[in-house]
Amino acid sequence: MKRFLTFFAAFSISLALYAQEAPLDSAAFQPDESIAFAQYDTLSLEMDLYFPNDDAEKHPCIIFSYGGGFVEDNQRVFDTRYLCRKLAGDGFVVIASNYRLGLKGVQFKGVGSMVKPLENAIRLATEDVMKVTRYVLDYASELTVDPARIILVGSSAGAMTSLQCDFERCNRSELALQYLPEGFSYAGIVSFAGAIFSRKGLKYRNGIPAPTFLLHGTADKLVTYKQIKFFGIGLYGSDAIARTFRDQRISHKIMRFTDEGHTVAARYFSNYDDLLWFIRNMVLTPNHYEIDETFFDPFRKRPSWDDFDPGALYK
Repeated sequence: MKRFLTFFAAFSISLALYAQEAPLDSAAFQPDESIAFAQYDTLSLEMDLYFPNDDAEKHPCIIFSYGGGFVEDNQRVFDTRYLCRKLAGDGFVVIASNYRLGLKGVQFKGVGSMVKPLENAIRLATEDVMKVTRYVLDYASELTVDPARIILVGSSAGAMTSLQCDFERCNRSELALQYLPEGFSYAGIVSFAGAIFSRKGLKYRNGIPAPTFLLHGTADKLVTYKQIKFFGIGLYGSDAIARTFRDQRISHKIMRFTDEGHTVAARYFSNYDDLLWFIRNMVLTPNHYEIDETFFDPFRKRPSWDDFDPGALYK
């Protein structure tokens, strides 16, 4: 199903939304608990947990992976904490964890210079999110989590990591075999401007991808909307993923934002209702949908960071 929708509400980047929706006292959005889950020399990784205010024995769980280009730790910035608390208020156990930042200090010297550093950064972050997943599975009862309903939500670098986790799971990679139990599947994946890295094409060889929600700007210069191939190595954006899912009849939804750039990575508040609809109708219930929507806002003002490209970020 493909629809072309035009909307006239001007796009506001996330910081403006926070100022309108959230009180200035950000102490209200602190996590309920923080748990260390990995130690690398002097680097300790922690997950922040946000719990619903109810007495249910089991809840769906959202593992949120923040954006930051694999160079910035945004685990505890206000927007992350606000989003996690908002999701917890809608009945989810929410976990925001930090992960190793594999592109810190890397300089952009052309596409070829970024292949190995990017592959390494994605691998490190994917491993760390899989460690969080394993922790949640091992302590599901104590965390009041339903282990069959673990959902990955990510923005930008976090979206790439979330998509990569499910891609590695489906292909039974070394990481997946090490951290994910046999037969485990994520319940759903949500990607705000993400992509998948692969040396063997965009193929799911040993498993069916989880229902996936893709949001992406068609003019994104930082995380490709389509795909980039370099000597057989590929970075596959939302358009390529959606085409693969359509061909294989995999349940998915894609929202394409015409002429918008990387600020779509911050749309988790302006498209919050779409996020909840996806989870409730395509993840928590067994409905199969293949939804393709295109949006265009003729009055949109382009924020400066909408045009970010690797050269601007990795100096």
